[in-house]
Amino acid sequence: MLWGLACVVLGAGCLAGFGFYYSQLEKTESLEQQLAELGQKEKQSVIVQHISTQMEEIAREQQIISDERRKEAEEQTIVANEMRMQAEQEQQRAHQAELAARESERKAVEASDVAETQRQLAVQRQQEAEYSRSVADTLSYIALARSLGAQAVNQQNTGNRELAALLSYASYLFTKRYNGDVYNPAIYEALALTSENNVQWSVGRGTITQSLKVPNTNNILALSNYGEITYNEFKDGRHHTRTIYANSKYDFRDIIVRDDTYYIISYTGHLLKVKGNDIQEVFLEGVSHPFRLFSKVDNQLIVTAERNMLLIDANTLKVIKTLPLNFECRIAGNDASHIYLFGVKGGMYSVDFQLSKVTSEKLPFSQPVTSCNFNTDKGDKAFGTSDGTIYYFEPSGQMHRLVGHRSRISRVRFENDLLFSTSYDGTVKFWNTSYDKIEPITVMNTNQWIGTFTVSKDKEHIWTGDQNGNLNYTTISVELMADKVLANLKRNFTQEEWEYYIGNQIPFETFINKGK
Repeated sequence: MLWGLACVVLGAGCLAGFGFYYSQLEKTESLEQQLAELGQKEKQSVIVQHISTQMEEIAREQQIISDERRKEAEEQTIVANEMRMQAEQEQQRAHQAELAARESERKAVEASDVAETQRQLAVQRQQEAEYSRSVADTLSYIALARSLGAQAVNQQNTGNRELAALLSYASYLFTKRYNGDVYNPAIYEALALTSENNVQWSVGRGTITQSLKVPNTNNILALSNYGEITYNEFKDGRHHTRTIYANSKYDFRDIIVRDDTYYIISYTGHLLKVKGNDIQEVFLEGVSHPFRLFSKVDNQLIVTAERNMLLIDANTLKVIKTLPLNFECRIAGNDASHIYLFGVKGGMYSVDFQLSKVTSEKLPFSQPVTSCNFNTDKGDKAFGTSDGTIYYFEPSGQMHRLVGHRSRISRVRFENDLLFSTSYDGTVKFWNTSYDKIEPITVMNTNQWIGTFTVSKDKEHIWTGDQNGNLNYTTISVELMADKVLANLKRNFTQEEWEYYIGNQIPFETFINKGK
């Protein structure tokens, strides 16, 4: 037991000794490790100190460099400030120079403007002078042209036709060249006279009472109081007349054409419907001297007589309605909505196309109306009277008293801005209603009473019929008349004639072959 106990104690001692040994061994190792770490840290500390020393040296070098650079920057700043001050001074001097330049430029512009104004003023005065000279020349030439026209008429009337033709053409040429009015009476009438613009021929035994344009042609139908209807044309310098119908028991006064059908009213009280060779006639009972036909709708006719009006079926020629008149009427006209009647003792009356009633209207003049025309396109109207006066009314209602005919007006008719008129004084005139001063221009002059006229489709000719059954085909175009005068000239002015009629201050001209 003791041996066992000793072994246990010995074993425990051995274990304690081994434990102590290992404990001391661990401490030794820990101390060695600490010494090693301390050595390592000392080495690191030396290294850090060495590095720190190097960093300090680098920092000192950088400080030195920084100081040097700061000094350089300060020096550069000083230089920059000096340069900025110089730049500001230069800029100030440049600004002052710019201001001076602008002032100089302003003064130069002002001087230029003054010079340009003076130049423009000089140009304007030159233009005004040239215009005044041009106007003076124009007026001088136009006055000369009108004087030449008047002298042409005098020479024509004395039988000196060659000189009259030269004077009338010079009158036209100077007027046209200087933009004058070639329709001035002096120029127009000289051309009309010297061009011999009228061709006359007989178409029947009776007085020509009415004429009517044939649609789409320059030809006309003419009626006479001997019951004659003729178809008339002027072509290639020759006139042609064809009698369509003739019966002396009739006294034809008016005609309406629809397609190929003619409706004719006779002063004897007969109404005829002519279609080819087929003639339908009715006698209007109780009708006293019918003289006008009107038509508002295709299947009806209106007959106007001295004492009544009739509404008639155009197909059967039967009377539909009769409207009696309490006055004697011999003149009638119409606009778009009414028929106007004029009493032989004066007064104007209006009737609608249904013949509902007659309304009296007052005219601002007292002379009996012998002809009238209403311009439905523009709204103006004209009344010819027994003493040769024409009263023209603008669309506004303003009235003009036109004086130029010497006796009863037989017809007035509008063609655009022109008002044509014929008279028992044997003349055809026209009046330009667009002018401020409306003056007559004589188209032709005969010794016969002119009862009717028609302006041709081309507006360059006029047909007239007179009391002796003659038709006149008259040129009314200034250009056509001037061309005819020029074509028929036999000679030029002599130098003496030129100087006497025109003057040596105007260069001499020849007219023969001019324009060819």
